[in-house]
Amino acid sequence: MGQRRENRWTPPEHPEQPRAVPFSLSEEARGDNICHAVTPLPVWAWVQFPTFHVRVKGFARSWTVDAVLVEWAQFGQHSEAWVWRSAVKHRALRDHDRRLSHKIDRMPGPISTESAAVGQ
Repeated sequence: MGQRRENRWTPPEHPEQPRAVPFSLSEEARGDNICHAVTPLPVWAWVQFPTFHVRVKGFARSWTVDAVLVEWAQFGQHSEAWVWRSAVKHRALRDHDRRLSHKIDRMPGPISTESAAVGQ
């Protein structure tokens, strides 16, 4: 067996360090009349952290005239934040069923009784 390379990546020494927490709008900023989604809507959203901004692939759970509550997975953990509505854009989910039905439509159908009679 070979020796361990010195330049190989290793995980951080202090995994107990807290993860960055996203900024969330205050109640005054987001406004009143919150509308809750029955089914969360897929969105792209820009989320602000203390030292950086990141675009996340998440879901809009609630919204007001000015803000949207976005939830997403961050390092395997559930995260959520209220962000300005202008920082959110709709995104389309991959429609597995639509692709599957498209493949089925292209498959040859069953042999009709007329073509079966011709072959005899």
